[in-house]
Amino acid sequence: MKDKTHKWIDAANILRHNINAKVICPECGIGNLTVKDELIKNWPSKIDRYIICNYCGKYNILTMNKNNDSN
Repeated sequence: MKDKTHKWIDAANILRHNINAKVICPECGIGNLTVKDELIKNWPSKIDRYIICNYCGKYNILTMNKNNDSN
């Protein structure tokens, strides 16, 4: 896997458990990643966790069980 892919996986693992963690963007290396959770329509036990850079706008989505949400 590419280095950036590993960095996104590491970031997702950190932010899965602590949405307030300070994580630098794997793409630009400048911005901080922010988290936005959305319920998945017709799948009430799951959420999509959007992990978004506040500088470059790159993002990834982690689908996870709602009960794993740290908030």
